[in-house]
Amino acid sequence: MQVTIIGSGNVATVLGRLLAQKGYSIREVYSRNAENALLLANQLGAKPVSDLAKMDKGSDIYLITVTDDALPGITAALSLQDKLVIHTAGSVSKEVLQKVSANYGVLWPMKMIRKTMTTLEPVTIVVDGSSEPVTRQLRQLAIQFSPIVTQADDATRVKMHLLAALTSNFTNHLYHLAVNYCQAENIDAASFYPLIEETAQRIKSTHPKQLQAGPAFRGDRQTINKHLQLLEKYPDTRKVYKAMTESIASYFGNIMPEKPGL
Repeated sequence: MQVTIIGSGNVATVLGRLLAQKGYSIREVYSRNAENALLLANQLGAKPVSDLAKMDKGSDIYLITVTDDALPGITAALSLQDKLVIHTAGSVSKEVLQKVSANYGVLWPMKMIRKTMTTLEPVTIVVDGSSEPVTRQLRQLAIQFSPIVTQADDATRVKMHLLAALTSNFTNHLYHLAVNYCQAENIDAASFYPLIEETAQRIKSTHPKQLQAGPAFRGDRQTINKHLQLLEKYPDTRKVYKAMTESIASYFGNIMPEKPGL
């Protein structure tokens, strides 16, 4: 099975490497940046291409791994008849590919991917095809990366993309703010790893509502104001703390006071 990869970033690098390890032949790697195309093509034993018009049309699969914004421009320049054409974007409709080929779909790894990764697991792969046979092909391809594969149409997948931001991107930003605070205040961030891991494990079996704790949950105004005072030197973190506090308090029916501290 021959594959052409369109893109040369994190997703292209990791998926291309894993497919090559599984015995797929990477025929070509396209990037508008010739140096990037050459770099990844050399890693995968493929031919580099930096002009879409010169791309070979003999592959079985065309995997488009460019950014969401770049997808329309790429697809407008492609015509691949009945080849299997796939994009990897979580929030973009599969229909962006409908004029490229009769057989198209989405394969979205629900994960923050970096070039240094040697595996995607654990990860959920979300697929959807232009027809049931195409969806079956996508499932077969997806299990090369992970045994956890689910199907979701465009409307559902974009909601899943939103949820990925809430559950991963946003929580990672909270960790980022917390680690910055730890470094500034000479606190060992590793002390909090057991707490983080326990919370992540417990939501697998218990609704998060049942796990909520903390001063906002209790309506503990004194502690909340104390925390806000500690964050005076960290205005960005303070804004996030305040917004989260107000959201939790409101959800559990605790009205926060209208005071300068809050």
